[in-house]
Amino acid sequence: MHPELVTEYPYWDLRDDLWDELEFRFLDLDQETGWDYQSHLSTAPGTKLVGYPGWCQDPQWPECAGCGNRMEHLLTVESTEADAVSRRAWTPVEEQQTPSEGPGLVLGDLGGVYFFECHVCPGRPFTYRYDCP
Repeated sequence: MHPELVTEYPYWDLRDDLWDELEFRFLDLDQETGWDYQSHLSTAPGTKLVGYPGWCQDPQWPECAGCGNRMEHLLTVESTEADAVSRRAWTPVEEQQTPSEGPGLVLGDLGGVYFFECHVCPGRPFTYRYDCP
């Protein structure tokens, strides 16, 4: 295991007005460099702490039952790690030359589970969401 600190940006969670403003830049970047915003630049695939969930389906951010605020992403546990496309950008340097091996998990239909917590309420209540392709 080689934990790395990476910077992520929203994909599914990108506001519509920002998507409308940036979509042509994303397309130009892809044509010029071969780097796709979703696969290479937005959310890191695989098991991770914090950041953005890599939603396969529409985002389902839970609300805290105690205070009603949107809960924060804490942990993603995925059935797979980077696919052949996203591996180019997200595989740790130490593993670039080794064959890709996933964690050997089968969660649903090769999906994942996202854990969320409330940063406001005492005891930091948590919940989860399953997400399958």
